[in-house]
Formats: sequence, C-alpha cells, structure tokens
Amino acid sequence: MIGKAYRFAVDYRKLNVITKYPRNPLPLIDDLIMNISHTGIMSALDLRSGYFQMAVNPSDIFKTAFVTKNGTYAFRRMPFGLSGAAPNVQKAIDIIFKPVIGKFVNVYMDDVIISSPSFTQHVKHLKEVFRLLHEAGLSLNKDKCKFGCEELKYFGLIINKEEIKTDK
Repeated sequence: MIGKAYRFAVDYRKLNVITKYPRNPLPLIDDLIMNISHTGIMSALDLRSGYFQMAVNPSDIFKTAFVTKNGTYAFRRMPFGLSGAAPNVQKAIDIIFKPVIGKFVNVYMDDVIISSPSFTQHVKHLKEVFRLLHEAGLSLNKDKCKFGCEELKYFGLIINKEEIKTDK
C-alpha cells in the first residue's frame, strides 16, 4: 500500500526476459546535482503516478494482459514491473522537456527540478515548465512538489547556493 492507496502489480518476469527495448540511459545523478547547485531558487516537481501517465504503445497493449477471476484485462498506461518501463518513461520525459533540459530543467524519471538564478527568472521558468506539462497532458502530485526553495533535498543530499551536503 502506498500512502492510502493500493498499487496494483502484475508479475511480468516471463515477459521481461524476452522484451527488447531501447537502451535509453538514465541521467547521471552527479550531473543533475551539479547542474542545480549554485543556483539561487529551485523547485522540485513530482509527476502524479508518473508511469501511469505514460501510454503503452497500442500495438503492445495485449502484452500487458493478465487474468483474474473476473476476466482478462490489459493496461493502456505503463504498469509497474515491465523491464522497459524506466527507460521508456525517461525517454518520454526527455522528449517533453527537450527545449529546457540543461538550461533550467533537470529530470530524473518523474522528478523535475527547476533551478534559476533569481526569483523573477524562476517564475518565468515555472510558467514554461507548466506549459510543457499542459501540452503533454501530464499532471503533478501537489503534495510532493516544492516551489521557490533556496535549499532542496534531492537524492539524500541538501543542496543550496553555497554547498552540497548529506541529509543526516
């Protein structure tokens, strides 16, 4: 159970053994941290159920099928447990945010970090990110988002303009 909701899972081990998928590498965490450090204002956005917002290719939906006592079902959205899910989600997010990645946005799966040298620029950057999210039809988990921070916890570190330290 995640929070107050159950997370449905299917055992896709047999499918994963035969699955071929593009090897889209995940960003290096050290690079992400260096990209956001030494900036004045940061925001951390979390996509709501990040995987489930990504559509399964229509020609692959049948591969996600599973049987219950009530019938046979298949996912139209990316379920947990597929070996190709993580690289495909990262690839989709990279495409959505391509115009701003490395400028003021860094993404790791369903986490989006916006970093700006000033509050005024940060507001402009947030508006651009919200526009891209809206165009892609993606929504955020408001309870996990943090806006306009001078210090941010990210990957077990505390990052601010002056330093990067471990979160004890």
